[in-house]
Amino acid sequence: MLRERTVPAEAVAAPAAPIRKVAWTGRVFAKTIRDQRRALRWWILGVIAVPLMYLAVWPTMRENAAGFDDMFRRMPDVFRNLVGDDFTTPAGYLRAELFAFLGPILLVVAAIGAGARATAADERGGTLDLLLSGPVRRRSVLIHKAGAMLAVLTLLTGTMAITVIALGPVFGLNLDVSNLIAMTTHLLLFALAFGMVALAAGAATGRRGAAVGVTGGLAVLSFVLYTVAPSIAVLEPLRVASPYFFYLGHNPIVRGAHWGDLAVLASIAAAALAFAIVTFERRDLAT
Repeated sequence: MLRERTVPAEAVAAPAAPIRKVAWTGRVFAKTIRDQRRALRWWILGVIAVPLMYLAVWPTMRENAAGFDDMFRRMPDVFRNLVGDDFTTPAGYLRAELFAFLGPILLVVAAIGAGARATAADERGGTLDLLLSGPVRRRSVLIHKAGAMLAVLTLLTGTMAITVIALGPVFGLNLDVSNLIAMTTHLLLFALAFGMVALAAGAATGRRGAAVGVTGGLAVLSFVLYTVAPSIAVLEPLRVASPYFFYLGHNPIVRGAHWGDLAVLASIAAAALAFAIVTFERRDLAT
């Protein structure tokens, strides 16, 4: 007669904790994405509409290339530092019109908003305690929220690239696809860097407004330093202190990805996330 083996209750229950922990943090990631779904639709429309607008204007620019080229050469140095000197080729045109100004504004605003509300909005709304009452550490919540931000920014920059690749030839604008992907990768990490700084500011202060204000100010300072510094001898060495330099300085839409610049932008994002984790775990949260 076979004897029935008894299994200690602890052995059965032991795997449940890590499984619950993984499931809980997975829900944090999914809920963060789900909470942004309505706004995300508008952001997607925006990153389609903006490049489409510039693509539609390209035939006119191409037909009047000589006149526009002469006009831009007469512009102030500060303006040409931003848009570049090559305005009559497809790559130079998109660099000046899409990737030097409006494109990064869209992505940085989206990133700062996501980073600022990652923890600060829940803390301000009184729901952060409920979130952290589950079987999960603070750092896991923060990492999953950062992952959700990265996923959203990847979707937006990918949508922008696909729009240009798919619709550019319709308007006679043909680009090297690998260089376009390099440009949007630079844009992704540039926006992610500011998004992580906003997340760190929100995690450190618990205030969404402070996170938006501090990070927005740094973004404006970065833009001004990149455009103004080359025209002022004293400030010119400081140009490399601007994240904008590592985004656009080596002209990736023409020259391809600059791995050193990408590494710097990724390092800024990683350092900001590490700072966010340390401060968030040590700070007394508002209840």
